[in-house]
Amino acid sequence: MTRALDTSFLIDLLRGHRGAAAKATALDADGELLTIPAPVLAEFLDGAYFAGGAYLANATQLIAGRDIVSLDKECGLLAGQLRAELRSRGETIPMMDALIASIALRHHSVLVTGDAGFHRVPGLAVETY
Repeated sequence: MTRALDTSFLIDLLRGHRGAAAKATALDADGELLTIPAPVLAEFLDGAYFAGGAYLANATQLIAGRDIVSLDKECGLLAGQLRAELRSRGETIPMMDALIASIALRHHSVLVTGDAGFHRVPGLAVETY
């Protein structure tokens, strides 16, 4: 099964979070395809470019060679549907998270994240660390 890496996971991994590092080691050992949704790439690099220097260099190295999964029309439609469904239940998630979740759902990926908010998304497979 494909794993989609969330921004929180990439940031924690870059910062040396013990749980994220252990999860990364396990994922690498499994040899499964690890992807980065395009909105995650934008979020992650926003902070990295702002920090600059060694942080940016390490962030760039961390994502090098990873497959980036694009946001397409179907993902956009799904993201809107997800947010509307959550709002009808009195819950919400940020639009960026809805876009990330929609990409993972559309591509049948498990989302690797440290963000508990993704557990609210119906049908989304989530792994934490």
